[in-house]
Amino acid sequence: MQVNPVFPYAAIAGQSEFKLAIELLMVDASIGGILVLGDKGTGKTTTVRSLSQLMHAIDPDFNFVNLPVGASEDRVLGSVDLEILINEKRQVLRKGLLAQAHRGILYIDEVNLLNDYLTDILLDAAASGGYHLEREGLSMWQDSRFCLIGTMNPEEGELRPQLLDRFGLCVEVKTPQDIAIRKTITQRRIDFDLNAQAMPGKWANEQQAIQQRLLHARNLLNKIELPEAVIGYASDISMQHHTEGLRADILLVKAARAYAALCGDITVTTAHVDTVAPFVLKHRSKKASSGNTPGGNNSNSNNGGGAGKSNHTSETEKTFDPISASDTLRFLKTERQSAGMGKAIASITAQRYTSSNKSADRKIDVFNTVKNYTLTGNFLISYIPDRSKGKLEVYFLIDSSGSMAQEDQIRYAKGVVQQTLQKHRGQQITFAGIGLRNGQAEIFHHTTTHADQFVNALQQLKTGGKTNLTAGFEKVYQLSHRSAQSRHVQHHLYVFTDGRINAAITQTHDPMAEAVSYYKRYLKSLSYTQVLNTEHGFVKLDNARLLAEKLQVRFSEIHR
Repeated sequence: MQVNPVFPYAAIAGQSEFKLAIELLMVDASIGGILVLGDKGTGKTTTVRSLSQLMHAIDPDFNFVNLPVGASEDRVLGSVDLEILINEKRQVLRKGLLAQAHRGILYIDEVNLLNDYLTDILLDAAASGGYHLEREGLSMWQDSRFCLIGTMNPEEGELRPQLLDRFGLCVEVKTPQDIAIRKTITQRRIDFDLNAQAMPGKWANEQQAIQQRLLHARNLLNKIELPEAVIGYASDISMQHHTEGLRADILLVKAARAYAALCGDITVTTAHVDTVAPFVLKHRSKKASSGNTPGGNNSNSNNGGGAGKSNHTSETEKTFDPISASDTLRFLKTERQSAGMGKAIASITAQRYTSSNKSADRKIDVFNTVKNYTLTGNFLISYIPDRSKGKLEVYFLIDSSGSMAQEDQIRYAKGVVQQTLQKHRGQQITFAGIGLRNGQAEIFHHTTTHADQFVNALQQLKTGGKTNLTAGFEKVYQLSHRSAQSRHVQHHLYVFTDGRINAAITQTHDPMAEAVSYYKRYLKSLSYTQVLNTEHGFVKLDNARLLAEKLQVRFSEIHR
């Protein structure tokens, strides 16, 4: 079977930091993994796949496994092979993705969207180097020691602190702004697309040189001298950045040692530590905390739990049948198929599709239903457990064009935050804020689970200028659109305004009508919307109430 060529690792340009970080991980797998932040379309997945192919030449058992964020438990951990079970009447355990990634790379795109249940499984496997797979009386230990590489966009949600800490290194991959680098990347990609078979040969010498450098570094790693002064230097840096725990100290030393090995040096120096420090500290430093860090402040989460705990539920749990009904029927087309089995499958598929429109629909687990019938002869429907308690995304749209009512807005917004946390206890709750000022809308705090950080950002909100409500609704749509199709996510919108809508996106003479039209077209599916009147003064126009009536949403006065 012909294997499709992979883009040569040596030909990848414009990703020097990412390539250095991933090479450090290949030299010392105990570093744990890399969290990659940045823009889409910058070649992150291509880089990882390319290096995996290069490492396969060094270690034939080196694997590359892509774990989808919506994968089922059976796919991740492993399961009984259904085809063998039906055709041969015997149970054989099939490896899951975690076991397949053993001695290789486990790659997760948009790792921040991984639901909490799969995150817990991942953390357990990473901590113990494997797991026991138990299915229908069969038990088998699955080795699962892998290098974890995850990508995410911080603007699309944060990463659970427990998983964030498992990434030894963190790098940011940005779109190149140098015209020469962009030209080089484009030309090499075009060359590969035109003649993929010839590309590896052109870079064979460079590929071999990188392989030799990595192999030499791996062999040299345990022979490198590590002065006590360097360890003290690493600890001093960690203290300066107020890192939590001692993981940063250890990783600074490990990464510096791996870098020394890559350089062919026999002694680790402070210069090596300085080179790798940004990778280790980027997601751990609390020296200058920011609302846009991958995991935020680990000590202050909206669930009020302590460190090392999380009451968060899944990020839009995606459930997929372990095996589709059509594939099940295909497996059953054997000489041993019985009439009873055919009726069972027909009953499964019929029940699946007749109940799909019910609000309380439960997904039928075709795999376990067929397996139980094969083993026992008793037909009993099995359902996929719904481990998702749902997620709530709360958006605050603040009309900050005037400053007189700002204190009332902040006070009321704090109350909304606290009420939301109490009322929806047990759900994963995120907050985001959009400010309306100078005829524009800007996100003053991206999606966060940390209510205190959001309130602090709200207090720093600047005021002045005209109000463009349509622009604000457009920002809300951008934030909510990613998860709008999931039945496990609710969206709540609170609009703080005095109703004086005096700016628009188009040339319309009625900015309020434009905003109402946009809302009804793009935001009507929001779970809950409330307009809160911030009008200040003796004479009131009651425009906010009129806005709520036009939007057909709930209206409230901010009591002073």
